[in-house]
Amino acid sequence: MNEDERFSVLTMFQTLKSKTSRLLDPVVQSEGITTLQSCVLAHLYRQDAAVGDISDLAVIDQANASSLCKKMEQEGFLTRTRQESDRRVVILSLTPKGRAAAERIQAKLNHYLELLGALPNDAKAELVRGYLAANQMLDYLFEQTKGE
Repeated sequence: MNEDERFSVLTMFQTLKSKTSRLLDPVVQSEGITTLQSCVLAHLYRQDAAVGDISDLAVIDQANASSLCKKMEQEGFLTRTRQESDRRVVILSLTPKGRAAAERIQAKLNHYLELLGALPNDAKAELVRGYLAANQMLDYLFEQTKGE
């Protein structure tokens, strides 16, 4: 890999991160939360989940997921309940405040979905292929660099 390619990979990652933040931050900040917290709300809106599930969803370690969820509980977005059959497992559920915030965020994101839905089918398929390829590349890099 030459020097230009090295910088282009770095630029690609930073560009995707910056543009995603610029698009999503105003939507979630209106609820007083981060993009990561909004992902937790969206997941819990569909179903209750264990902290470990949130760890996997957010691609963060379990301790950070637990801290994130504790903060969201303190802010009134969710409840944490120990599972009766295994007290080590903490189940997360949305509060009415969390459910309402998730609904407001989704209503704002529906505009983006409408815009994407208006794209030609081949453009949508290309976007999906690009996402899957980038995700596969990142999984590969994580796997190859574990412990570094």
